[in-house]
Amino acid sequence: MTFPSSLESAARKTEAAIESFSKSVLLLTGFALLGVLFINVFVRYVLEGSMEAASELPALLFPWFVMGGIVLAAVRGAHVAMQLTMHLLPVKGRRVLSIFIHGLSFAVFAVLAWHSVENTMIAHDELSTILHVPGSVGYAALTVAFFLLAVCAFTALIRYGLCAESVKVDLASAEGAVV
Repeated sequence: MTFPSSLESAARKTEAAIESFSKSVLLLTGFALLGVLFINVFVRYVLEGSMEAASELPALLFPWFVMGGIVLAAVRGAHVAMQLTMHLLPVKGRRVLSIFIHGLSFAVFAVLAWHSVENTMIAHDELSTILHVPGSVGYAALTVAFFLLAVCAFTALIRYGLCAESVKVDLASAEGAVV
């Protein structure tokens, strides 16, 4: 196995792991959000009571839900503006633009991930009113999202830049148009 093909294989495996992680986060947080809402409605209208934590749980879970969706879209290349622009370019132009976009994305998301760690540590001292959960729980979703987005951009840079993979555009694909 040559160096570029082993590098491409490692990039693909990393992307597959990130996709699995993102799907798991989406699944777990989505069901948890539905469960909290169902229990809150049941307690309120059937038992005629209230659940104090019902207002805080969705606020804690939602950032993780959003993070899972954003990272899943990124790993699949499912960016609408990118899809339409890539569709208009010739093959070589697609590759050049893709390298530029992923290089810039890697730099930006790496810097944002680095700085969001500081915000996460600062927010750790803030506690939610009812559950007393540190504020860093929500900020950690942001940090993880920036880190995973940087990794996705880096793996795409490896595939398109070092391994010279061509950028394929399929606007009819439900899994992402730029693959």
